[in-house]
Amino acid sequence: MDRSPSALHYPDVVSRPNISKDSKQAASNYAAGLKMASLFSEHVLLYPLDVLRRQIQVNNEAAKYHLSPVSVFPVLFKISAQGPSSLWKGVLTSLAYNGLVVATDNFLQDLIPVKKSKHNRTQQLRRVARNVAVRTVAYLIVSPIYYVMLIESVQSVSASDGNLLDGIRDTLVRFIPYSSSIGVGRSKMLPIWKILIPAVGLMTGRYICEKILYKIILPTLNAIQDADRYRKRKQRRIAQVSLDDDYETEENALLFETTYASIIARIAAGFFGQLLFYPVETIVHRLHVQGVRAIIDNTDTGVGVLPINSSIYYTDFWSCLKSIDESEGSAGLYKGIGCVLLKFSFLYGGMLLAHGVAKKFVIDNKSSSDPLTTITTSSWNIEPTATTAARANESGQW
Repeated sequence: MDRSPSALHYPDVVSRPNISKDSKQAASNYAAGLKMASLFSEHVLLYPLDVLRRQIQVNNEAAKYHLSPVSVFPVLFKISAQGPSSLWKGVLTSLAYNGLVVATDNFLQDLIPVKKSKHNRTQQLRRVARNVAVRTVAYLIVSPIYYVMLIESVQSVSASDGNLLDGIRDTLVRFIPYSSSIGVGRSKMLPIWKILIPAVGLMTGRYICEKILYKIILPTLNAIQDADRYRKRKQRRIAQVSLDDDYETEENALLFETTYASIIARIAAGFFGQLLFYPVETIVHRLHVQGVRAIIDNTDTGVGVLPINSSIYYTDFWSCLKSIDESEGSAGLYKGIGCVLLKFSFLYGGMLLAHGVAKKFVIDNKSSSDPLTTITTSSWNIEPTATTAARANESGQW
């Protein structure tokens, strides 16, 4: 057991040796509920911001770049006049894509075990390499679904019949070496191997970046929480109010804070991963929609529709980068980044509010309603089981 000064120790509870199952279950339900709320908010509730972001990215004639969240609100409000389907178009395909990536990743990890080694560091490096390789293969396998999701989300509802077969057909056309023979309208579509490397590289690079950031941010948040709890515990002990402490409430509160820190670390890692790879994502999306007969919403005014400019032809990743830099400037690579800032601001604010409300009604009410517990102050070496168990699960492995 960790006996360092930074570790949090609790007095032994004599009159309540067993933790209440109902209270412990409530804390566990809160942890699971907060995680589900975070995923639902990110992939469903705030999905309209992803739709608008992709439309702005592929609009090479847009006069407004929407680099700040302020300019996003009016356009989003006007587009919403077309109905809910204009904001949540492609949400089912997006959920299917994310679910297939996770399912494929889990299947391949079970299929490819890590070779055991006598050295822990070598074992860890092998595990990291295996996980990165498996996730790369998963992105490669599910990449056609990503293309269908992108086309479905940028296509304007007012100019679309909502037929998924068009996106699937365009995906199959990309596998044909001479796609120009399919039709003049799709002659500018790049073959799949010219966009596959940038697309999979984007996904894998962002995955590695988010994992590294998560490994840095989570221990930092945990250390801050440990220091704060230790300071408060020390103040209570000096003030001689430690006899009123409740071991059950302290353990549930620790589970609350551990879950919250894990979610905030994941949100922060995802935010910085999006910022770092945003220019690459803009180029990848431009390559995907080139040659597609897509009609998008007017992202400058939010009223009306316009076709994607087909006069510009990108031959590969680097030609797209050069063309954007020459015609739209360096800021053109960050078109629509205000949607990312707004999305993660809402996501962080929502999790902060949910955590505060749950802690207020579950922990504080529980602490105030419970009778005083007789505690001995001779032992300060008992640490709640949630400390090691929850943090081991949250820190996780690659």
